Amino acid sequence: MACCSVALAGQLVGCASQPTGEADSSASARDQETSRLYAGEPAVVHSSQTPVASAAEGIARGDQAYREGKLDLATYLYVESLAFDATAAEPFLKIGAIHEQRGNRELAQKAFELALERQPDNAIACEHLGLLYLQAGRTDEAQALFERAIAVDPNRWRAYNGLGVVADRRHDYAGAIASYDRALAIEPKAASVMNNRGYSRFLAGDLPGAETDLKEAIRLGAGDGVWTNLGRVLAAQAHYSKALQCFLRDMRVHEAYNSLGEAALQRGDDPQAQRYFQLAIRESPMYYEAAQKNLVVVNERMASLDAAAATAPAARGEPSLRVVLEDTKVYFDGKVVGLARRGERVVVLESKQGRSKVRVRDAAAGADVTGWLPSAVLADRP
Repeated sequence: MACCSVALAGQLVGCASQPTGEADSSASARDQETSRLYAGEPAVVHSSQTPVASAAEGIARGDQAYREGKLDLATYLYVESLAFDATAAEPFLKIGAIHEQRGNRELAQKAFELALERQPDNAIACEHLGLLYLQAGRTDEAQALFERAIAVDPNRWRAYNGLGVVADRRHDYAGAIASYDRALAIEPKAASVMNNRGYSRFLAGDLPGAETDLKEAIRLGAGDGVWTNLGRVLAAQAHYSKALQCFLRDMRVHEAYNSLGEAALQRGDDPQAQRYFQLAIRESPMYYEAAQKNLVVVNERMASLDAAAATAPAARGEPSLRVVLEDTKVYFDGKVVGLARRGERVVVLESKQGRSKVRVRDAAAGADVTGWLPSAVLADRP
């Protein structure tokens, strides 16, 4: 199906008498403006249709064509209806919705702008145009339109969702979550809003809340990267295996490993970050530049930690006491042998390659255990 714009000025004559002079010029300009909103098969394809006799007939027949999935014909008939009443907002709303559905953002935007010119307080036009402006990066204009939509109709949940995205872009996560809450109060099954709120909670540091929201978004059928979002939340909690399975829903293998590496690097889990970046490079050695750069970063950081550790008592074979910054599993020979809890003081026996060998108290066994954990989770003081 062709997607080129077709001028329909010659098709829009619907009255028995023709305007003259200034009226003729005005009608011509109007026809040119509205005809540009058609972007389907050549208009001649629809010329066998019975001519539209009124604006109401054009709308009714357009609605029928839309219900039958004939979007080109529906758009054509809505444009035809404008020959009888170009001041009505309704045809522009319908035309805009079709273009939005088909991904013709520029034409959708034009249609909703024309609808607002005719009816400035139309909440539907404000909401849809706001979303298009948001996609185009026109954040301030989008916010103003969402607020206008809500002022007219407080039940426009998509407008609240839009305000949430605006707040997220400004790093106002509390404000974003509040807007998503309003949207979900109106439409509890809005999967995209649940996804957005989950990611805002992740950015705000509420990992349990984020995980709950994102799992619910998946249950509701969300798309648009929800598995990637859940993977980031799980990786931020060091649930790397589960995170990998989530990433693989949206990414290729090397991209998933690189994402895991980035999450581990952000947590200060340098050995795991190094491992995942190496796996990413192994999966795509020629093309995965991002993992190569990330590996350089983690290697430099680990070298810096090693240099610092070289002057520490543990590096000289002298045990030292360090404070654990967050709950961390202690490993020995690849198995978990204990848990170093946040705030606990542990004995550091040795440090190398970004890891420290520690002695911790196993409360369950009532005995000390020895194993390894990332040096980055240890500090001289809390």
